[in-house]
Amino acid sequence: MINYYQLSESNGIKKSDEANGNWMALQDLTQGEQEEIIERFQLPNDIFQGVEQAEEVSRLERLDGTKLKDAYILVVTNLSSETDHRIEKRLEPLIFILSDTMLITHVKKKSEFIDRLFEKYRDKTTSFEKLVAYVIMMVYSHYIAELLRIKENIDELDQAARKTTKNDELFKLADTERDVVYIDHTLKGQTKTLKDLWEKTDFAEELNDPKLIYDIEFRQQRAEQLIEIYRDLLETVGGLFSDMMDNNLNHLMKYLDSAALIISIPALVTGIWGMNTGGIPGEGSNLAFFLVLGLAAILSVLAAYHLSKKDYSK
Repeated sequence: MINYYQLSESNGIKKSDEANGNWMALQDLTQGEQEEIIERFQLPNDIFQGVEQAEEVSRLERLDGTKLKDAYILVVTNLSSETDHRIEKRLEPLIFILSDTMLITHVKKKSEFIDRLFEKYRDKTTSFEKLVAYVIMMVYSHYIAELLRIKENIDELDQAARKTTKNDELFKLADTERDVVYIDHTLKGQTKTLKDLWEKTDFAEELNDPKLIYDIEFRQQRAEQLIEIYRDLLETVGGLFSDMMDNNLNHLMKYLDSAALIISIPALVTGIWGMNTGGIPGEGSNLAFFLVLGLAAILSVLAAYHLSKKDYSK
């Protein structure tokens, strides 16, 4: 699907056609449509590869030999709000091809990012640079919202680790760690890309909006700080789960050792009286069996009473 829009200082974003549009929004392209776009602007053949992959690398590159003047590609990764999906499905690369006269964007299938951009910044988006800046700010807002949700999971896991080591909580811990790993590596990749965008291009000068840049950098720093804190907290919670499992296992082993000791007492007594040798007390008595059984029971009860008084939590 190819949509054309006109970005202008007076009207913001308006729907347009191919002849008058200066922003080309691409989504869910067929192979033929991709090839047609690549051939029309003489773009690299692999430029749209990876748009459906969570592992797409964030990057900023100059595009030489195209029909677009002073063109470069910017790739950042957004995080969708579909919390019921796995993290790999939620990460969506956003591809921007910027030039002096044309902006081309490409988003993954079923992405709602463009619609959300229209809802929040349609009238404020008056240039290519502002569109990209608002997109970056939205991206980091989404990461911050997700990290705050992850913090709630970490708090729940921390409380659970003090009470239980059930499989459900361990599975939740593993899923949360997986989310944090993906977000952590994504944010690290985008940090270098945005640094290059500010320093190696005239993007900031063309944007000419210090407050907007400050808002982006503030959200970026907050997201990076949150991911560092929550990653360390997850390591602490994971260690707490391991320690609690070790402690529970130690208590279980103390209990089993005590049970084995109690069982061994009647086995020892009956084993001695059951030896096939002469001279065993009560050998000729009909009551000897019951006396031996009673002695074994009494000794077992005394041992059990003694062991029950011991504190196994120490």
